[in-house]
Amino acid sequence: MSQPIRWEDFQPGAALGEGTQRFGDELSQAWRNIFGEDEGPAEAAGVAVAMMMRGYFGAVTPRPPGNVHARQRFTLEAMPQPGEFIRTVVRCLSKELRRGRRYVELEVRGSGAGGRPVYSGILTLIWAA
Repeated sequence: MSQPIRWEDFQPGAALGEGTQRFGDELSQAWRNIFGEDEGPAEAAGVAVAMMMRGYFGAVTPRPPGNVHARQRFTLEAMPQPGEFIRTVVRCLSKELRRGRRYVELEVRGSGAGGRPVYSGILTLIWAA
């Protein structure tokens, strides 16, 4: 196993990674197992948030234990369409020391067919190492 990503490794402006996920039945069914049979816009929006987080988890790994997810902003720019492949790109926006803690701000953007913007988010993390 490789060493966990350290705060020193983050470079503002640098891409951290990307991945592609399909907005398909598997993700929708997992959402329904938790929230019920609503197959409308709430499901698509909820699954988009899950896709954003999966994109982050896939791109920023391995993470040290003890990180704190301090804040999250999410913007749904368009509904993902059934069967659509969503490309998620994660990049470092900033990092700073505040009150002795290592803060990292990451941008996560998802785009669908033809580069169509689907979602964007900013994750603020207190990095453990």
